[in-house]
Amino acid sequence: MASSNITNQFNQKTALVTGANSGLGFEAAAQLAEAGYGRVILACRTQAKANVAQQALIERVGRNPFETLAVELSDMTSSQVASQELIKRGTQIDALLLNAGMLSGDEMTKSTDGIELSFASSLIGHHIMTLNLLNGGILADGARLVIAGSEAARDDLPAMMGFKFYDFVKGTPAEFGNTLHDAMTAFAKGSKPELFNSTQYYAVTKVFSSWWAAAMARKFGDRLSVFAVSPGSNLSTNAARHAKGIQKFIFTKIMPLLGASLGLDQPIASGAKRYVDVLNGSENEFTNGGSYMSRPKRMVGPLEEMKQDHFFDIERQEAAWHVLNKLTRTAINNHQIPLDASVG
Repeated sequence: MASSNITNQFNQKTALVTGANSGLGFEAAAQLAEAGYGRVILACRTQAKANVAQQALIERVGRNPFETLAVELSDMTSSQVASQELIKRGTQIDALLLNAGMLSGDEMTKSTDGIELSFASSLIGHHIMTLNLLNGGILADGARLVIAGSEAARDDLPAMMGFKFYDFVKGTPAEFGNTLHDAMTAFAKGSKPELFNSTQYYAVTKVFSSWWAAAMARKFGDRLSVFAVSPGSNLSTNAARHAKGIQKFIFTKIMPLLGASLGLDQPIASGAKRYVDVLNGSENEFTNGGSYMSRPKRMVGPLEEMKQDHFFDIERQEAAWHVLNKLTRTAINNHQIPLDASVG
């Protein structure tokens, strides 16, 4: 259990964790409660999953600071409804962990809104909820936000893992469209299924997460601190549940067998602690808008701020922001969110 002075530091604070019913989200929720948070909201795909997670967490932590929230983050309407529910409750949120996400299978799958599923589950609902909570006054001044990143976004992992980028991430767009906006939109919508590769989609989606964090910090940094944080390689999670073929063999057979000895795997508790350390970090300990991962060519170990050029590309950050805003506004009650002029 946490020491009393740590408990007193956080006992008036509220954290919200998405994907909290299993894996990294469950573990992060436990660690936040153990650090002394007075309230931890468990955002899960269904109320049943949230209830089961709550009971398991109570047993582990020995107290019940937990509330539940049902939300399907790949679904725009569900994300909107969940946001309004949180606004109705009126509880100020001090720490927001946007952990939910997945690695798709061999065949492209789309959300109910027509968005490629790994992109939708990682970004669409998180974008909607964050803007709703921000504009609804539910995110406390000085709130800290972490969105799940990945070492795959560095573009330096072993080739056999398949995490290479599509051209618009670093170069001149051509594969999905001839402008950044068109290419990013076509990517998000899965408009060219012939180009679909699950690991490439995952890697590029995680680059979007870093771009999103940087754009959020630039637009709202006077009110929030926002970070993209990779939990590292945690092979015992369920993130690859939809993988098939060679990817499934690599992620569920080869890497669990050799991962620890090769520095490619760590316990879930270590991955979740990365999230929690950044959420609980001091004001100047981490750079607002920064992306934090293992050092280059590693998948575990201490966090470092990434310095690769593509993370700092403001043109692509802004294009990604505008694409997400355009995609999600269609489900937000006729543009009811009062976004400022800088968002567009």
